[in-house]
Amino acid sequence: MKQIAISNEKKIVLFTFMAHFLFHFYELAFPALAIPLVLSLKMNLEEVLQLGFPMYLGFGLFSLPWGFFADRFGNRLALIICFFGTGIGAVMTVLATSHLQIMLSLAVIGVFAGICHPAGMGLISLGVRNRGMALGINAIAGSVGLTAAPFLAGLLNWLAGWKAAYLAAAVFAIFWGVALLFARIDEAPIIQAHDENPTFKRGHGAYLPALILFFAIVTLGGLTYRINIVVLPAYLEWKASFLSDLLHFQAPAAITMAAGILTSVIYIVGIGGQLFGGKMADRYELCRLYLIFNIISLPFVIMMAYGTEQFLFVASAAYVFFALGIQPIENSLIAKFTPQRWRSTGYGFASVLIFGVGSLSIYLVGWVKDTWHLGFIYIFSGIMIIMIVAGIMLLMRITRDVPFKNF
Repeated sequence: MKQIAISNEKKIVLFTFMAHFLFHFYELAFPALAIPLVLSLKMNLEEVLQLGFPMYLGFGLFSLPWGFFADRFGNRLALIICFFGTGIGAVMTVLATSHLQIMLSLAVIGVFAGICHPAGMGLISLGVRNRGMALGINAIAGSVGLTAAPFLAGLLNWLAGWKAAYLAAAVFAIFWGVALLFARIDEAPIIQAHDENPTFKRGHGAYLPALILFFAIVTLGGLTYRINIVVLPAYLEWKASFLSDLLHFQAPAAITMAAGILTSVIYIVGIGGQLFGGKMADRYELCRLYLIFNIISLPFVIMMAYGTEQFLFVASAAYVFFALGIQPIENSLIAKFTPQRWRSTGYGFASVLIFGVGSLSIYLVGWVKDTWHLGFIYIFSGIMIIMIVAGIMLLMRITRDVPFKNF
């Protein structure tokens, strides 16, 4: 039988795709199972969501040390650890018998899932010639994970209980860990012209203030992103019951699955946003695109605060389209701001801000719900998007003497 040779770049794209898919599956599977966990653990929604705080914190907090590790010992080794580590954490979740054990097992998943972004995007950035296209594919992998998680978690919960979702994730992670263990990947950097002669010199007077401002914008964007990830499945289950009503679903597990289907459809729309954003990032000025996508997303997030049923569903899909479309633009800007030898560390630092600081959304959601109502959290998101827009406008002013074809 003839053996099919797979190029080094295709292997990089394949394994980083699977790692990114798995990361976002874990990310949304937990909130998608929030209502079943409320019923199973006999806790209220805020208490259940807080069980996931260590996991979400681990997603970001450990990304920076894992970025250092990947730059020092290799991105391939880091991804192998990612697959096996998250697989073990998922098995621990299946075996957990108390609230504390569930929290600790989810924390293990978070610690090792934190490897995904710095090692995966670092490997792509240095080892694939068509960086923008590969980063776009990698971003789509995350959306596929977000899309699959609520549907698969809801389906498996319906068939065999909430632990079945984590058992499936464990099998998937360990399978790809074994596959990568036996795969040969050349991690030697592919030199690219824009890496050798960057227009925005590291010694440029605007570099440090622009860098600080850019990562502050990334932090706010991460918080708005995390709020929607955590809230959306339960929010749709609460305010958009039209699908479960149409299908005459009565059982709680079936109603959860209907909300999961709606969430999955919304993130399918988000994949289109990532393709659109990736194509735009290859053609137009990155900072201007960054600004435009955020401005367009603002009215839709406000609509989500007050919408119900089909109107809420459409507004959510439109918001996610542009919110996820921002990702390839933002990741391209991160590559512009970070030198080659610290590329994984740069992505790790961004992940700390996006997922580490973003993990505080768990408590922000609870506070807003208790003080006002759950829908008011999207008003908070709108305020933060206004701050992001102001920050990008300032960033464009700071870098106004830099040719916009690169920024």
